[in-house]
Amino acid sequence: MPKVIIHCGAEPAHEFQLKTGVNSVGRGDANDLQIHDPSVSTRHAEIIVDGSGVSIKDLGSTNGTFINQAPVTETTLCAGQLLRLGSVELIFEDDAPVAIAAVAPVSPMAASPVALPTAQVQTALSAAAPAVATAPAGKTACKFHPRTAGEWLCRKCNGFFCSACVNIKRTSEGPSALCRKCGTPCVPVKVKFVAPREKTMKAYSDGAILLRCLVFGFGGAVLSALLWTGLSWLFGFDILFIFIPMVAVICGYAVKLASQDRPGPVFSGIAVGYFLFGSVLGKAGMLAVTHLQIYTGTVLLTGVLGLALGFYAAWKIGGGE
Repeated sequence: MPKVIIHCGAEPAHEFQLKTGVNSVGRGDANDLQIHDPSVSTRHAEIIVDGSGVSIKDLGSTNGTFINQAPVTETTLCAGQLLRLGSVELIFEDDAPVAIAAVAPVSPMAASPVALPTAQVQTALSAAAPAVATAPAGKTACKFHPRTAGEWLCRKCNGFFCSACVNIKRTSEGPSALCRKCGTPCVPVKVKFVAPREKTMKAYSDGAILLRCLVFGFGGAVLSALLWTGLSWLFGFDILFIFIPMVAVICGYAVKLASQDRPGPVFSGIAVGYFLFGSVLGKAGMLAVTHLQIYTGTVLLTGVLGLALGFYAAWKIGGGE
């Protein structure tokens, strides 16, 4: 069956076998593949395995789904592609077994390939191919996985990769690795690697999270009101279509930060409430410093449009989904 190799923070890479049908991926407990990382949404994506191949579908995640660094909504997967869900990277592999030559008293060209598990393949590689290359200056980590030691160097593109980022092939001289980018044989490299320390997010209780949202939201509302007042005084005009969404974005991101990107209507409601409070406060501040009270059809229309956009932005950003 197809599989993905998951690289999540400082945790060691691990595999997940994809089942036939829909494989749900996300931070929530109900997913088939659960990834405990704040950058991954509760229901982030679906990987569908059927007779026509394997495809991935983004479910409107906060931080997006990427393939080879390009954002995607729904597309077909090919073996060897690099997936990124938020800040978590995955390598998609097909179910073709890795083959190396069996030890036999015949020429290497005549040896029959024997499929071995990944661990045995890596052991055979390290035994058959001594390190003959020097790592590029200043490089010790894989190009795509900065928390994993680089093991293979491509002399053509100068890429430095871990074992999950190269294609293992059998040659007449024994097993080798091929660069996924240019297909050039890679040479093994040994480096002294120390994984960078993972910045852990402090855990808060539900009550503390709620209190943080209330305090951060209030601060965002006051800050946005001060910006509205100051800009109106500085430039001498009041453009509701600009100032109202500005308040929504600031309040939404304040609540999003306080809730540690937790989704839910409670957080969206808090963001919307502080958006309205900040808008009223900002409008009052503008009137106090500029005394602008020009009400035309255009002003009212832009105000209504700005208010609608603000409601949507505060709800969407504050709720984290």
